[in-house]
Amino acid sequence: MLGVRLDDDLERRLTSVARTQGRSKSDIARDAVRRYVDLHDAAFRAEAKRQSLRAAARGWTEEDREWEALAAVDDDLRDLPPRTGE
Repeated sequence: MLGVRLDDDLERRLTSVARTQGRSKSDIARDAVRRYVDLHDAAFRAEAKRQSLRAAARGWTEEDREWEALAAVDDDLRDLPPRTGE
């Protein structure tokens, strides 16, 4: 459960949108939070993949292995060059 305080203007605008769409304010807020989290979660996974590709190009460190694990959540890393120095 999450409670969020909105300023008066945003509350009024949300109420208006909900009424116009025939939806609850909670439904609209839930969709907005889901989109925000999806966007930022995808950006984090993309950064993890980028860091893994950089590591593959220059040689791996322990920190790089952590990025690799994060990138593996979204990508099976088949396209990475083989690691060296292990």
